[in-house]
Amino acid sequence: MTDFLALPLGEDAPNTVTAVIEVAHRKATKYDRHSRVFRPVKPLHLPVHLPGNYGFIPQTLCVNGEPLGILMLGDASPNPGCVRRGRPIGALEFVDHEVRIEKIVACAASNAGFHSIRDYTDAKANLLLEIEHILSMHRDFRGRHAKVLGWKDRRAAHESIRASHARFLSHRGTQ
Repeated sequence: MTDFLALPLGEDAPNTVTAVIEVAHRKATKYDRHSRVFRPVKPLHLPVHLPGNYGFIPQTLCVNGEPLGILMLGDASPNPGCVRRGRPIGALEFVDHEVRIEKIVACAASNAGFHSIRDYTDAKANLLLEIEHILSMHRDFRGRHAKVLGWKDRRAAHESIRASHARFLSHRGTQ
């Protein structure tokens, strides 16, 4: 059985990272890291849709004990469990249960139409607002309330990836 959390981070990380897709257009699943399978979860409400595919970056660990989340823009809607490559362009920071967390926003590495977006500031303002809204609202659907703190640039996203990868390696070494 494949352990998606242990897949390679990416040869060129943090410039390009591996992303395991959990939520693709109306196909909501969650990777259960203990049983190593994808399980269905409550789907997003009908009028709500992600502006990309959502998942996690393998070999990362956030302070809340979860892998680092990633929203992939410019990628066709794959099935949950697909592995993609993305170029991080920024991070959105939240406070969730009094813990600061970040979600990486990336462009699909294979989509030439997104090559001009190097940093989140290159994206259209309405897209950034949509991302903020849906990521904070998605957490509310699960009974969790997250406060959006704001955007961080590509360099900060890279640092977050490096730090969460180091935390993963440190945690794995203590088990």
